[in-house]
Amino acid sequence: MSGTSKATVAGVLDIASGISAVIGAAVLGGMGVIGFSVLASEATEVGFIKVLPLAVLGPLALLLLVAGVVAIVGGIAALRCSSWGWAVAGSVASLFAFLPAGIAAVILTILAEEELRAASQKN
Repeated sequence: MSGTSKATVAGVLDIASGISAVIGAAVLGGMGVIGFSVLASEATEVGFIKVLPLAVLGPLALLLLVAGVVAIVGGIAALRCSSWGWAVAGSVASLFAFLPAGIAAVILTILAEEELRAASQKN
């Protein structure tokens, strides 16, 4: 771990945002499945209403899961100073995962650009 304090803090913020996004994606997916199950158990003739919770919450959960995974990978790259591209991608993904921490992560990642690029070229 040879990163600067800016890169280290940005990486920690990315990882924390990513973990919260993965947990949020699991909750959204669960809500979609539960909503689908509840509406499917009712005897209604309108078919599209039954799949509405899953159709709306499923893609949102998938997008949040992808953003969370990218934020975690980018946070690890920022902590290790291994890749400037992944560090930026993780910071941007953390914007979608958890906005306040994402803003700070993007600012700190951009401020640590020289150190991250230099360290990633050494590796």
